[in-house]
Amino acid sequence: MLRDLALKSVYKSDTDNILVEFYVPALSLASRYDRAVGFFSAAALNYAAQALSNFVKNDGQIRLVLGAFCDQDDLDAVLEGYRLKEISEQLGRELLAQISSVSDALFQNRIETLAWLVAHGRLEVKIALRPNGMYHDKIGIITDALGDAIVFAGSANESLHALLPAYNYESIDVFPSWKSELAGYYEPHAQSFERLWANKSRGTAVLDIPAAVKDHLVALSRSLDYVPDPDFELALATRVSLGQEGPERQSMRPTEPLTINGQPYSIRPHQLDALENWRAKGAFHGILDLATGAGKTVTAIHAIVKLAEKVKGLVCVIAVPYQNLADQWCDILSAYNIFPIRCYVSKDQWSDALRVAIHETNIGARAFTAVVVVNRTLKTPEFQECLSQIKPNKLFWIGDECHHHGGASFATALPQNADFRLGLSATPDHYLDQSRNQRLQSYYGDQVFHYTLSQAITDKVLTPYSYYPHVIELTFDETAEFFALSAEIGKLFAKGNNGAEELSTPLKALLMRRSRLIASCANKLPVLARLVQAQGPTGHTLFYCGDGSVENDDDADNVFEQRQIEAVSELLDGAGWDISRFTSREPRKDRATILENFRVGVIDAMVAIRCLDEGIDVPACATAFILASSRDPRQFVQRRGRILRRAPGKDRATIHDFIVVVPESVGEHEEYAKRLIVDELKRVAEFAKLSDNRYGAYDVLRDTLRRYDLEHVL
Repeated sequence: MLRDLALKSVYKSDTDNILVEFYVPALSLASRYDRAVGFFSAAALNYAAQALSNFVKNDGQIRLVLGAFCDQDDLDAVLEGYRLKEISEQLGRELLAQISSVSDALFQNRIETLAWLVAHGRLEVKIALRPNGMYHDKIGIITDALGDAIVFAGSANESLHALLPAYNYESIDVFPSWKSELAGYYEPHAQSFERLWANKSRGTAVLDIPAAVKDHLVALSRSLDYVPDPDFELALATRVSLGQEGPERQSMRPTEPLTINGQPYSIRPHQLDALENWRAKGAFHGILDLATGAGKTVTAIHAIVKLAEKVKGLVCVIAVPYQNLADQWCDILSAYNIFPIRCYVSKDQWSDALRVAIHETNIGARAFTAVVVVNRTLKTPEFQECLSQIKPNKLFWIGDECHHHGGASFATALPQNADFRLGLSATPDHYLDQSRNQRLQSYYGDQVFHYTLSQAITDKVLTPYSYYPHVIELTFDETAEFFALSAEIGKLFAKGNNGAEELSTPLKALLMRRSRLIASCANKLPVLARLVQAQGPTGHTLFYCGDGSVENDDDADNVFEQRQIEAVSELLDGAGWDISRFTSREPRKDRATILENFRVGVIDAMVAIRCLDEGIDVPACATAFILASSRDPRQFVQRRGRILRRAPGKDRATIHDFIVVVPESVGEHEEYAKRLIVDELKRVAEFAKLSDNRYGAYDVLRDTLRRYDLEHVL
């Protein structure tokens, strides 16, 4: 109750935060609040509504008196009971004009709180008139359920930012009713308010709030899709007090830069065609299937800029799978004067900002908002609640690497209230799981534009490349394990995966074990050693490893297992290469440093597992060794596009690919051996057909192809 508060007798804005230290805690305990302030204006209303959102939590009542100018004739007319309607209507027009004249977000929030309270019968408002002047008292009485009250008075000045320490100098004197020695101070104020409310104050006429104003507030309340929230108001007020609110912030709009990455900025024809198809074919729904490196990020941001010009209050939400990719988006967006709310660190760092931005948009006080969220945060209740508050005709949803959103776990996470939906992916289709593909299409719509890697190389969007496959045989032990796993996988497939739409967990586990076995084939390391020794340390080189282990031996009697990435790192280090690992184990801040060191040539190479498969730009990469690759075309298509990005001084790229086969001496299980090489050849065929040396790739694989009668594949 109020007695429990540690109240000061005087609050002054140069030493106190009056809103936070007095209004918020006192009104959170109130069951009744009486307030009288000077002549009505936007400033006076804002002043009178300090922290009323805190009062919404309690089932209490508020009485508010606002002063207004009038002349003697008007006052006499009111006192004598004629021209009342005419004067009330005039006052109503003046007050509505004041309300409409201000777009300050904090003021709008407080007006909405007043509207909510009026509409719910919790707030009564009256107008006080005096001749040739105004009612200018400023008193307040906060009463709790036990009957204790706090009477306060003071702060002769009013403004939109009243009581915020960064603005006007304000003060209030506080008189608790339970301190009998202060009765001579608080009783006159309390009695004065009661006389005023009863229209018994000498020389003052009091009338009910004009009907037009009440109707306006009730209508405003009906349009709200939220309940006034004290935390929200406090966040707004805090931002104002910190100087983060102002015309310059509100006027920020997305704009296209003159240059980007030091080059003149321009949109390529295929990017414009993609967006035109998205508009015309998909009615602002659809997936853009753009080859990795073909500029899907810039294409999407161009759409943001153009849509923001047409849709006032646009909220653009960009969902990405990883934090590094989120940082990359934010960096690129900044070139377009777009500074998004980053929803992928601690909730405390984005929650209030997001709620404020959405609220300001909904009340028309904010012209544009951008949000970048990682998929993990997207699924949280806090983010989902904010997302649901955005009006459908204002929400532009962009899913980068949108193929992730075909997963069942995203079924309820993707916003159904988005009128504008754009999916981005170089590989939107899953090669095995049709249910994922159907869910993806159901949400985003059709694939409205395709731009292949072949087109990108022809258009010189990507660099040409040479492709060198290297045939690697499994060891005899690895071969035995491969056949055993393949047999188990075959049994599960033969059972039809128990009729499930998606792969069962046991089947997924077996497929993953077999994939790791192939990726970590021990015979890859001697071949790699010969290649890097012959080449010597070479800048801008990338090594893709598997996440499995390989057998390593210091001598014939000491054999141990070692992760492939560790074995490759040791091999390169011993050959004189300056390297850095780039995996999920490296801290995020370290990854940014590694990427920059790679770009400028401080290190020769990066040794990665999967972190560079999607989205992360490494355009400087000119040579890549692919020691491990999954059967999923999505992975090797994305990797190739990443390697072929253009960069200053880079006119071509080189790819070394390690192709795993079963030893020729193994005669049994030939069908499994053939399936393995067929799976590997899918990648070889894809890589070889666009390379400058496609016939050389065939020569390397000629004997293996003849062995399994697969010459027609390449």
